[in-house]
Amino acid sequence: MIITMSGKAGSGKGTVAKLLTDKLGYTYISIGNMKRELATTMGLTISEFNALWELPENREKFDLKYEEYQKNLDVNDGIVLDSRLGFYCQSKAFKVYLDVSDEEAARRIFGDTERIGDTYNSLQAVQEATEKRNQDDIQRYKELYNIDLSDKANFDLVVDTTGKIPQQVADEIIEVFTHIQK
Repeated sequence: MIITMSGKAGSGKGTVAKLLTDKLGYTYISIGNMKRELATTMGLTISEFNALWELPENREKFDLKYEEYQKNLDVNDGIVLDSRLGFYCQSKAFKVYLDVSDEEAARRIFGDTERIGDTYNSLQAVQEATEKRNQDDIQRYKELYNIDLSDKANFDLVVDTTGKIPQQVADEIIEVFTHIQK
């Protein structure tokens, strides 16, 4: 079964998804990593890439391409899909939303030396960019798909990761996921 991981930037989606992948023996797919790699090959930061992504004339080139890719995944495959739109594209999946305070998200992103395509000079700059990105994504998906990324009713499980280590979050997800599988 597919597990979709959605949530705010800096909530730990990628880290927790990788832990789930290891524990469950699933395949990890990250739409965000695909976007960051594409941005890097285009010589853009992730913020510049997202601005380009948001232009209406680029919808088919970007959003629809990734939407179609996600919809074509087999729900019966063991996949952890790290994608803000995953819950929409895989309606029969186990859908998880990770929440986090804006302050904690900024601290995590600022301290992540392995994060591709994001460079910031200060914690304040990270927080401002992250809050803007979250709001821009919510607005874009409302316009494109008439869905609210922040509506937690779209998900089977919501976990606030503020103050939790990734292992705690992964264990919580596995506990609920295994329970519903029975």
